[in-house]
Amino acid sequence: MANNGEMQVVGIKELKEEISREERIITFRLNDELIGVDINDVTKITTDVEITPVPKTKPYIMGVMNLRGNIIPVVSLKKMFNLQGQEENLESATVIVVETDLGNIGISVDKIEGAVKIFPEDIQPPPMNAVGIDPEYIKGVVMLNNDLLILLDIKKIFNKRG
Repeated sequence: MANNGEMQVVGIKELKEEISREERIITFRLNDELIGVDINDVTKITTDVEITPVPKTKPYIMGVMNLRGNIIPVVSLKKMFNLQGQEENLESATVIVVETDLGNIGISVDKIEGAVKIFPEDIQPPPMNAVGIDPEYIKGVVMLNNDLLILLDIKKIFNKRG
C-alpha cells in the first residue's frame, strides 16, 4: 500500500503542537520588577538612541527618536503607570520599539533581561495591585526562577481610544 510517498513519524504532530503553544517573551526591568512583552510586538531593541524632547506633551512622553527615517514617540512606562524610582535618562535610555494600533512606539526600560519561552498554561491572573500597574494592562503573571514576571498587554496600553 502506497501512502503518497509520505512518511509518518510517531509523535511529530504532538511535538509541533507543543512548539506552537509556547510564547516567546522579551523581558526587562522597570525598577526592580521583571516585566515582559510578547516578542511578536517588538520591532527593535536599542541602547544607542538620541531622544529629542517635545514640549507641551503628556508628562510620560519622553520625546521622539529617529528610527531609520521614521519619527517614533518614546514613552516612560514608569511615568505612565506612576511608578516611583530612578528617572530615565534621555542620553542613555534603553528603548524597546513595539508595534501598536497607533504605530511604532518606543518604551524606555531600565535594563533588558533577555528572551524567555513560556507556556500559556503557566500564566496566572495578575494579583490585585501588582506593582502599581493597572491590572487592565496586564495579561497575567508567571513565576520564573523565583521571580514574578509581569506580562504587559501592549495592545491595551497603546490603543486608539479617542
